[in-house]
Amino acid sequence: MNKKRVLILIGGQYHPFESCANLLKGFVEAAGRHRCEISEDRDRLKARSINRFDAVILYTQGGELEKTQLEGLLNFVKKGGGCVGIHGAAASWQKHDAYVDFLGGTFASHGPIMEFPVTITSAKSVITQRIQNFRVTDELYTLDKFDPKTVEILATASWHGKAHPVAYRRTYGAGRVFYLALGHDERAFGHAEFQKMAIRGLDWTLRRPEREPLTSGVIGYGGAFNMGRMHLQGLRDAAGFQTVAVCELDAARRQVAEQENPGIKTYPSVSEMLRKSDVELLVVITPHESHARLALQCLKAGRHVIMEKPFCLTVKEADAMIEAASKNRRMLSVFHNRRWDGDYMTIKDVIQRGLLGDVFHIELAGGGYHHPGYWWRSHKPISGGGFYDWGAHFVDWVLGLVPAKLTEISGHFQDKRVWHDVTNEDHCNAVLRFGNGCCANIELSSLAAVNKRRWRILGTKGGLEDVGDNRFRLVTFRDGVKLDSFVAYQPGDWQAYYRNIGDHLTLDEPLAVTPESARRVIGVIETAEKSSRARKAVPAPREWA
Repeated sequence: MNKKRVLILIGGQYHPFESCANLLKGFVEAAGRHRCEISEDRDRLKARSINRFDAVILYTQGGELEKTQLEGLLNFVKKGGGCVGIHGAAASWQKHDAYVDFLGGTFASHGPIMEFPVTITSAKSVITQRIQNFRVTDELYTLDKFDPKTVEILATASWHGKAHPVAYRRTYGAGRVFYLALGHDERAFGHAEFQKMAIRGLDWTLRRPEREPLTSGVIGYGGAFNMGRMHLQGLRDAAGFQTVAVCELDAARRQVAEQENPGIKTYPSVSEMLRKSDVELLVVITPHESHARLALQCLKAGRHVIMEKPFCLTVKEADAMIEAASKNRRMLSVFHNRRWDGDYMTIKDVIQRGLLGDVFHIELAGGGYHHPGYWWRSHKPISGGGFYDWGAHFVDWVLGLVPAKLTEISGHFQDKRVWHDVTNEDHCNAVLRFGNGCCANIELSSLAAVNKRRWRILGTKGGLEDVGDNRFRLVTFRDGVKLDSFVAYQPGDWQAYYRNIGDHLTLDEPLAVTPESARRVIGVIETAEKSSRARKAVPAPREWA
């Protein structure tokens, strides 16, 4: 693929231009479609230079342009070039009325750097689709000589009771202009939603073709937890895909699927669905032992696949699915939706803010003292074992919190101690050791007569424990003074998983839950059981650690 050439023009006062430009260049080039050059030389806007590029990004402030520089920029866009203005671009070259008209407005004022909410006002634009309202620490610009009738406003923020444009787009001659008012310093340039809008805005100015929504469906519409309906809703409402197909063995459940999803087509077998439907993406919602078999069938038929967790039962199965996805050039992911649970997102935020220092100890527990139930999730040949249900979430959480390779796994499982009428283990415990010295203890039990709270985490500068009522107790010594407080869980956001699937398959944005990360989870579970049988710790295999 021929990469588009992009000029990033920087320079002026009051902003860390060089460091922010390097961040910008990094995440724009990481998309794989662009090659960027950074320059402070305004002569790069002259026709003989700018015409060598496909688009220009202006991250500048103040000053004036020579006539040939201004004409070079305006004519470049008039003839079909792309331009992205970031933050101080509106505070640049303000004496040139032609430039102000070109950009769509000019800087008027700003308040202090602070955290404020950004509201998405155009959910259908390719630049802002699937982006939710967010908060950012930045400098909020207000604009002068701004006429909302000449642009399409995509996002706003409130200042003194009035909504001000934060992002907008417009055409200029045969070219396109996108302006993003955010971007005072590295805090904005490092923000995920800022990066999305900057890359998407650049792609829009370059007329990157927009893809049609995919068609999608589910395999399995059983009554437990209404998971079939939940996945179809996520595919439709969050990813923006068409939901067109359901495969379900039970005729009564097929009828329920048709009633709950008017117009959807239902099929009694996967083979028939793949033969009669051109559905592009399928979610596998079936008992665990069937995951790998059904995924391989769908991948080899050229369909994208999402697996309900767990990914599968063995690393060998995971390898086969990953190989099939690569060979057939199809997406493979796992519904690790609990990466967007409120407690887990709160923990990640606390760690990223440095309030715990270096995390060296994690305790994660679930369960109680109760019979595990008489259904397939309690039957090891189908479920995989007592560690494969919630354990998949717990292991995924721990692996997402510790930025180091696994070195050792020790499993301690109790089997047939009390619940002899089912085949899963009664109690599962795994201890994970990492190369940075961190140790994680994961416990899932049907024998815990005295139970523990879900979370306890220790770091070099603080600790955190779950105290119930959707909140943590947080103790931190980060600034040399003990602070002991309670922190409420953030709101959960399971739909974020499907928004990412939509962004990945229609905009080529990074996949949040990769099959390789899910393979690592299965490797931990499988190895913990091996360790328990051997009654000794087992080194983590290098190829997936």
